Amino acid sequence: MPRFHVLLIPKAPPEVTAQHRPAHLEYVKGLIRSGRIVIAGRFKDGSGGFYVLEAKDLSEALSIVEKDPYKIADVREFVVREIEEVTA
Repeated sequence: MPRFHVLLIPKAPPEVTAQHRPAHLEYVKGLIRSGRIVIAGRFKDGSGGFYVLEAKDLSEALSIVEKDPYKIADVREFVVREIEEVTA
């Protein structure tokens, strides 16, 4: 299944984003439990975060991203790119 890199770039001040963080984390954890997210995390420098999402195509990946509470609250900009993986 194709994988997509989802970059989350802050759009709102940290105190505004913090209000939506619990819902965002629950959403991401649900996607991890279901096997849709391979890895996720935030950048230690505070510049945002990312996740690697498995989806059948870009349309499905975008549909999943649209349901992220950070997206709904418009506190993060989302950049979604399909990954061309390197294998040994």
